[in-house]
Amino acid sequence: MPNSFPNKTQIILIISLILLIGVSIGFNKFNISKDNSVLSRNGAADENGNFYKPPIDADDEADRFIQKASENYFFHEFAKGAENYRQAIAIFESRKDFHRAAKIYESLGDLYKFAHDVKEAESSYLKAADYHTQNKNPVGKGRSLKQVGDLYMEIEQIETAGEWYRKSGQVVKNASPNRELAKIYEAIGYYYWKINDYTQAEKNFSQALEAFAVIKDQMGYDHMASILAMVKKKRKSAALSRQGLETRKAL
Repeated sequence: MPNSFPNKTQIILIISLILLIGVSIGFNKFNISKDNSVLSRNGAADENGNFYKPPIDADDEADRFIQKASENYFFHEFAKGAENYRQAIAIFESRKDFHRAAKIYESLGDLYKFAHDVKEAESSYLKAADYHTQNKNPVGKGRSLKQVGDLYMEIEQIETAGEWYRKSGQVVKNASPNRELAKIYEAIGYYYWKINDYTQAEKNFSQALEAFAVIKDQMGYDHMASILAMVKKKRKSAALSRQGLETRKAL
């Protein structure tokens, strides 16, 4: 007669599973309901599971507009968000704080990019680039031009993306190493990898690696070292394939 009762091992496994589920539920409930939880502080949910909106309480008027725009961005209220960013930009322009105006134009570009408004996103990034030029900030300008390249990469307009990446690279070629410079070279490297130009990809990834080394960014350095190893392997493989093809043609 078959044994219809669970054996000792099965009982232990069932009890362990029940306990594990209970701990998981309790942990998640604690994180959602606790007033000072990460979820609450970041505006994900309050103690009742409702969306939590951080207060618009910045001391500066322009910063309050930025807070409002960030909230609009979060809730996909793109028209309102764009208007609030523009209000902040107008204030910075009236103060001749063109550094902050440039940064907010980049944020405005990000908003339009997320809203899939390519024309307005590009226009905003280029206005940021103009201010970075005025501020004599080549890395800032290079970043803005790279953002235009990123914009076109995301919609698979690869050739147009390449044009902007090359402009970005030209702008920053004499800039001092910093993290933004490293990220620019990294993005350009990915573009060349995408089009199978492994020589240029390796060159740009190497420049990113050098920038990360100078600023002692270990995580960035390790990541680039790993990417470079893959690109070098791809380049060698492509070279061998070309050699084999040429040999077969000669026979």
